[in-house]
Amino acid sequence: MKFQNQNGFALAIMVPLLPVILGFSLMSYAAIGFMQIDQKFKHTCRSGGLAGQEKASKQIEALLKLNPKAANLIRDLRQAERALKVAKNPAVQAAILVRIGIIQAAQHVLSIRQKQIILQGNLALQSANQSTSSRLRKVGTELRDYDSIFTSKFLSHPRAAPRLSVSPDGPDIAPIYRTDPDIETRQALVQSWQYDLSMPLNLRGFISGSFKFKKSCSVTVTAKGQSWIPKIHRDRF
Repeated sequence: MKFQNQNGFALAIMVPLLPVILGFSLMSYAAIGFMQIDQKFKHTCRSGGLAGQEKASKQIEALLKLNPKAANLIRDLRQAERALKVAKNPAVQAAILVRIGIIQAAQHVLSIRQKQIILQGNLALQSANQSTSSRLRKVGTELRDYDSIFTSKFLSHPRAAPRLSVSPDGPDIAPIYRTDPDIETRQALVQSWQYDLSMPLNLRGFISGSFKFKKSCSVTVTAKGQSWIPKIHRDRF
């Protein structure tokens, strides 16, 4: 009889605690679900940004490697122009003009190559931006089918793709190019998104309300010696 009384007493204590225990279990399950979802979005965003910036950084390096050639042509042109100003002999002047024409032709060829590199860098950033945005939307679609206790809503906030953050150092035909001082900000590939998770009505007695998450990730490039490498910024949210 005493044993039965103890069991009855334990059961009487457990019954009021069942909602608490169930609520705690649901909250633990929810926390695991939040982390899994969050990691999937972050991985998608970061991997896309890293791939794009890896390609863009190669174009920056290729462009900067042309600077010695650009500098030599600028120097040669200015020397020839100074010589032309002081030359008195028509034959000497004609020879200098031919020299100037050759230098300028070489500059035009180099300029085409510089612009091609910049275009390739811009296309790499644009492609990465578009593909990452598309992959995030796909993850958001998969979120609706996520095997969990939540009902979900996803919203993407597309950002314009950055451009290769380089600038000419002068008005020359084929100028020397420098990276911009704020390249890590200007060339960042940024994605932002929002998703809401709500409990079904029949479970709101245990966990009430909805959970709103605003997220973003940013991948840029940073200098490392003579090279440029991708760099993940800290999430803004």
